[in-house]
Amino acid sequence: MLGLVVSELLMEQQPAADEGTLSRLRADLVNAAALAERALALALDGHLRLGRGEEQSGGRAKARLLAGVFEAVLGALYLDGGLGVVRALVLREFAASLLAAPAALADPKTQLQELLQARGLGVPVYATTASRGPAHAREFEVEVQTGDKVVGTGSGRTKRQAEQEAARAALLQLASPGT
Repeated sequence: MLGLVVSELLMEQQPAADEGTLSRLRADLVNAAALAERALALALDGHLRLGRGEEQSGGRAKARLLAGVFEAVLGALYLDGGLGVVRALVLREFAASLLAAPAALADPKTQLQELLQARGLGVPVYATTASRGPAHAREFEVEVQTGDKVVGTGSGRTKRQAEQEAARAALLQLASPGT
C-alpha cells in the first residue's frame, strides 16, 4: 500500500519522469532506513512492545523494526479510515522528499557542476590520467579539476563511469569541513 501511494504521488510530482527514474525514487523513499526515520520522527519507537532480549539488544533503534511499525501504522489507518487517510499521512511525511526528488536524481557530474558554479569556481574539467587492460575490459582513471586544483579522482570500465566516480569523490571532498 505504501509503495502504491508513493508511486502515485511521484507520478503527480514528476509527470515527465521515465519509469526507471520513478522506480529509483520510490525505492529511495520507501526503503527500511527511510521508513525508520519516519517512525522515529513520529516517536513510534516508544510504542514498540519488545521482548527482553530485543529490548536489551537495542531493538527500538533497529531500522527493520522501525520500518515495520511505520508500515503497521499505515495498515491500521487504512483499515480504520481508508486509502485517503493513508495518502494524507504519506503526503505529509514524504512531502519534502517528494519535492526534493529532482535534485536527488542529478548525477554526480551535474551535482558537482552546480556546486562549483554556485561557489563561483567555474566548470569542472575532467582528464583521463590512465587506461589499462585489454580493449574488452579496459579500466580508466580520471581526475576532475577546478582551476588548477584536483578535487577528485575516480576509475571505471568506461570514461563516463570514471568521470562520475571522480565527481562523486569531489563532492565528498568539497562537503568536508574547511573546503
